[in-house]
Amino acid sequence: MADERMQTGRGIKPVVRSSRLPRMTDEAPPAKPIGGRTLLMAAEPKADTGKTRRMSAVSKATARQPKEHPEMKARATRAATRRKDGYVHLRVRVSESGRLAVVGAQAVEGPLVSSKLQGALAYEVALGGTPIASGSIPDAGEKRSFPAPDAEIPEMRGHHVTQVPTYDVSVRVPKAEVPVAELPKLEIALYRIKEELPEEAPAMAAAAPIGEQFERELRPVGRLKGIRPEKLAKPVADEVKKAFR
Repeated sequence: MADERMQTGRGIKPVVRSSRLPRMTDEAPPAKPIGGRTLLMAAEPKADTGKTRRMSAVSKATARQPKEHPEMKARATRAATRRKDGYVHLRVRVSESGRLAVVGAQAVEGPLVSSKLQGALAYEVALGGTPIASGSIPDAGEKRSFPAPDAEIPEMRGHHVTQVPTYDVSVRVPKAEVPVAELPKLEIALYRIKEELPEEAPAMAAAAPIGEQFERELRPVGRLKGIRPEKLAKPVADEVKKAFR
């Protein structure tokens, strides 16, 4: 069977499908008459002299500056708003007596999404008595040890959880709602979750303080009333002011 694969290169004979058809050459095909006349385009056509239905010339300034579409402008505005808003991660230290103290702060870009109140602890942030954010802390105040399967003492082979007296938690605060000047009015309440909260808890939390709505499920741990940068250590004060700026 002959090899019918296509071959390329000099010296390769052309494939002839039908010997009755005219061969292709480099010469231009003859002009065909239209309506009994043969019309050819001039080698150097005359300039256009028409004066009606002409499109106005585009200025160089307009050509360099394309018109901004409304949707493009709205999209850029929304992106800028998200970057401006964001939220602040406050690192709060909880002592054995329940005293809360801010020990760090960091600004984060993007929207603050409310989470379901579940886990070990729940917190609520209020400004001037009005709740503005709440969230949960899954594992707080716990020190976990890894099991030792080869240990000779049986008690050392299991998984152990030890409560620590002092620990840090992360509290998320909406940046746009808390100017630096309003930090002394900011309050953070920390609760231990004793029982599972109802499914509608996140929606209910926006209406009133969670400590009042869920008295049976939550036990108060501590409360921070106001953040005053001038009373914080200088590195922490600088972090707080920069994060909320």
